[in-house]
Amino acid sequence: MSRFVVLRRRTFVAVLAVLLVLALLFTFLGVDLQSQTQASRPSVFVGVDVGFGNENAVYDVADAVHGYANLIIIGSLDVTENTTALTSVCNFLYQKGFYFIVFVAFAKTNYLPPRGPDQTFFSMASARWGSKFLGVYLFDEVGGNQLDTTEKVISTNLPSLLNARDYAFASEGYVQGLTGDIAISLSWYNPPPGQSQLFTSDYGLYWFDYLSGYQTVFTEFVGNQSRPLEVALDRGAAHSLGKDWGVIITYSGTGTIESPTQLYRDMMYAWQSEAKYIIVFDGNSTNAATSGVLTSQHIDEMKQFWNYTKTNTRSSVYPADTAYVLPADYGYGFRSASDAIWGLWNSDALSPLVWNNATNLLATYGNKLDIVYTTRIDSEPIALPYKTLIFWNGTTIQNSSTP
Repeated sequence: MSRFVVLRRRTFVAVLAVLLVLALLFTFLGVDLQSQTQASRPSVFVGVDVGFGNENAVYDVADAVHGYANLIIIGSLDVTENTTALTSVCNFLYQKGFYFIVFVAFAKTNYLPPRGPDQTFFSMASARWGSKFLGVYLFDEVGGNQLDTTEKVISTNLPSLLNARDYAFASEGYVQGLTGDIAISLSWYNPPPGQSQLFTSDYGLYWFDYLSGYQTVFTEFVGNQSRPLEVALDRGAAHSLGKDWGVIITYSGTGTIESPTQLYRDMMYAWQSEAKYIIVFDGNSTNAATSGVLTSQHIDEMKQFWNYTKTNTRSSVYPADTAYVLPADYGYGFRSASDAIWGLWNSDALSPLVWNNATNLLATYGNKLDIVYTTRIDSEPIALPYKTLIFWNGTTIQNSSTP
């Protein structure tokens, strides 16, 4: 689900220099973004990411799912880069009762401005639309691109990691670089503290996305990738780091949206896994650049799912009580036993062991398993909130203090 990614190399010096200037700003925003009141909001958001076309595409999709969705992501740069059109769309969605999120992409050149609305847009958004404006979907698939891009850059504006000497160096460079790029974009828009959250979607390195400042990461359900594995990785990171998580259902293995029946199954699995956000990505149709891929049959399945959520409740008990614990900084892609590590190294001797362990543990524990890391924040170890911790080296710890 890549959106307009242009790759180029940058040096660490530039990013770290900017970080020195923006560190206090980002720390202030990062803390306050979590502090907003959530009491009046739904416990689960169900909706569509409209990733194509102009404002009319958003109107059409919103009308089609009205009554059985509560969230629209305005994901097309044709809309979000046009502040007049974006304002009209947000007014429309507000009047229809939708919650909404606005996508902002990397700058075309250098660091600024980001590809999104005018600089003052987010300063007025919360005041104008209140709690219906959830926040900013900032950048896209940064971790996945790090795993897959031949230039091995973290993002459009971040430095190459080609000279990373070890996994710890790569991890630090990724988190520092992405933190800096987020800070640069926030400083450009300078939104009021505490009035919006930061979202993104990804298909790898979720833990490190959260460490970089995101409050919510949507794991992508795409092709024949294992849904339980992706959930365990994203949900485990969110739960351990005190963040939110969600699912965005993208494409089948053929590059088109999956069948309506599979869409319903995926939405149900996300629901059963306690995802807070369950989103369907509607991209360009192969028939017309102005048409999306959602059909009336897909929308019927969304309606059926929505009705299910209104007549059934989810357990108040967190589903996973066991975690498989990876070594710190091990940026393994988790798509096969031979997947790359940080996109810089081929699989190592640990990779097939980790792959087999994760696969076997998911077969044993199912949705009661998360996958997490041993890691520290500011030299303090993170307390992993699970009854049973199964480590990559074979050690198992029972945590009797965890409810």
